[in-house]
Amino acid sequence: MRIKHFGGTEYANNISEFSEILQKRYGNDVNEFWITNDTQDNPCLVILVNKEMANITYFPDGESLGFQSVGCQTGQTNEYCIFYTNTPEEEIEISRDSIISVNKAFEAAKKFFYKREMPDNIEWAEN
Repeated sequence: MRIKHFGGTEYANNISEFSEILQKRYGNDVNEFWITNDTQDNPCLVILVNKEMANITYFPDGESLGFQSVGCQTGQTNEYCIFYTNTPEEEIEISRDSIISVNKAFEAAKKFFYKREMPDNIEWAEN
């Protein structure tokens, strides 16, 4: 499995290596993971992490706009949360409706590691 993140590109040959890579954080405890097969760009799972929050996008193929995680961040004053893309400093806003816990995101990532398909442990909305 190929994982591109703020620290570069790494390869995981087993679930232990994969889990270790997903723990890496930069800047203010953030990272962005692009997870694909070693030799293909799709399917692709993208996980944005900011401390204990995460957002996932799944791309089944190169033509799709993808599917985004559906979360339940309620009781918050802001409609959006800040995540980071490309670098630990480049901010993007993600709707709270699509934010899940980092633990749930990593459970989904492990399912993707084994099956290379859309993880079924979370709810998805088509982009």
